[in-house]
Amino acid sequence: MNIATLKVHGDNAGLADIRDGLPTEPDSTWEKGDVRPDGRVRIDSGFYVSIGTDADPDALLKQVRFYLGECKARGIHFERSDVAAELRIAFTVAPQGHIAPSMDLSLADLGMLVDTGLSLSITS
Repeated sequence: MNIATLKVHGDNAGLADIRDGLPTEPDSTWEKGDVRPDGRVRIDSGFYVSIGTDADPDALLKQVRFYLGECKARGIHFERSDVAAELRIAFTVAPQGHIAPSMDLSLADLGMLVDTGLSLSITS
């Protein structure tokens, strides 16, 4: 299953401002000083929001477009001095002998990331 997630982290006041405007509630949160699973201590607070999951990368991209469009319509801009945000897209690894999934981002998609102040991370 391919997954799109939004990671937002920074100061609590900025996080609260963004969280209040999001179309959905965060799936998980953490506080500054919490211990991460790898044993390191978190240096800021933050949260994760699930945007969508789908085996078809094109269907997942439609979910991402819809969610980011909703954020933009609500006036949410993630590029702030007190907050950083990243759109994370993770692909499942294709079984041997199968074609690896791909996702084609248009200039409009990339522009939406810039307009909303998001960085992009794509992993498999």
